[in-house]
Amino acid sequence: MNSLIQYILETGICLALFYFGYWIFLKKETYFNLNRIYLVFSVVFSFIIPTLNIPSPFIISQGIETTFRMTETTAFPGRSWGMAEILILIYTAGVVFFLLRFVFHLTKLFIVVKKFGIKNYEGTHIVSIDKDFSPFSFLYIIFINDKKITENDLRRIIAHEKIHIKQYHSFDILLMELATIFQWFNPFVWPYKKSLQETHEYLADYGVIAQGFSKAKYQLLMLEQHVGVKLFEFANNFKQSLIKRRLTMMTKNKSRRVARLKFLLVLPLASLLVLAFADPKPAESPLPQIDETSNAEMRSLDAASESIQSSDKKKEEDLKKKKEQQKKLAQMKDDFKKLSEKEKDIRKQLDVVKDPAKKKELKTYLKKVLQKKAQIEEVLEKNGVLVITVSENSLKKELTVLMEKEKSIRIKLEKVKDPKKKAELKKLLTDVLEKQQYIKFKVEEMKKAGKK
Repeated sequence: MNSLIQYILETGICLALFYFGYWIFLKKETYFNLNRIYLVFSVVFSFIIPTLNIPSPFIISQGIETTFRMTETTAFPGRSWGMAEILILIYTAGVVFFLLRFVFHLTKLFIVVKKFGIKNYEGTHIVSIDKDFSPFSFLYIIFINDKKITENDLRRIIAHEKIHIKQYHSFDILLMELATIFQWFNPFVWPYKKSLQETHEYLADYGVIAQGFSKAKYQLLMLEQHVGVKLFEFANNFKQSLIKRRLTMMTKNKSRRVARLKFLLVLPLASLLVLAFADPKPAESPLPQIDETSNAEMRSLDAASESIQSSDKKKEEDLKKKKEQQKKLAQMKDDFKKLSEKEKDIRKQLDVVKDPAKKKELKTYLKKVLQKKAQIEEVLEKNGVLVITVSENSLKKELTVLMEKEKSIRIKLEKVKDPKKKAELKKLLTDVLEKQQYIKFKVEEMKKAGKK
């Protein structure tokens, strides 16, 4: 319980310090791609850093004494609810609330898509909604009221939203929403989310201007589209960031190249957090003095203990090997049965098929099946596993049928004069004779096995 609270708090501290670093050094710079990378990866690192069990080079634990005190205080927990349980209950309630809120907004968007449908506009997926709201995009879909917008303005808005789609900004937003669900109590997580959304808007604004659209007309469009309700909470909205700040960024001179070096500040900041949450290094306690007699007894006990452990380990390994071998043999027995079924199926097909190429292919396949069966049967027999496929009587019956078939084919051969028909009958006779030979071999094998 305490470890969970510690993890949640440490994650919150990481988010706060990473955002503090962004707010001081990167917020006013125009390298928006770097800012986006910083904001996204710092969120991920904030949840990873507290899980790293790295021993601290500075903090030393009190060793046995500390362990004893912890055991003493936690060995007999009270029956009544403590502060830790109450905090976890409040935290869980908050997580559930924000998770339900998240699901509600996604469901709401799904209903809107289902209601109005998706249409294609110059290779872009659009949902046209007959309401006054600010246009936005989510994943690969743009939501817009195109009935009250001129063609030129529509192109500018779509150009803006397409940049959100191409740069996968929705995935950043979803990641930030998950962070918000688990860090809902953290006052820094909300401006963190807002800063990431603003960075997305700066990237989209610069992308539209770079495509050759008029900056003045685009700025005017931004002011016009600022009016309207916010239809979806988690979308890349056309008016999501403050308009004044976006207009300022569009007219601002590009940051100098040296400003990129500020991004490297994430390394010492992350290192500082890793060290801050590192596990204390255990103290080295002095060993008690032992006389020679006690030392000899200890060595004797250690040797006996090692011998017992070695014996137990060997028994365990032998048992494990035996189980593995039994498992393999059972699998081989199962494979043998499957191959027998496969053999039976191929032989039935051979009786029916007349196409020489197909017949040749089936014979090749049958040969492989029989070889594999023979290999498995040999291994099973060596390990004392009895493989029962068909009885001797059933083989003899099958042999009788084949002998009758042979007689019938020979009679036909004597009467037939057509060379083509005669060749077909000869091939059929060869197949029958091969089957007879195989069955005779199997019967002999079964007789030998019975004598043994």
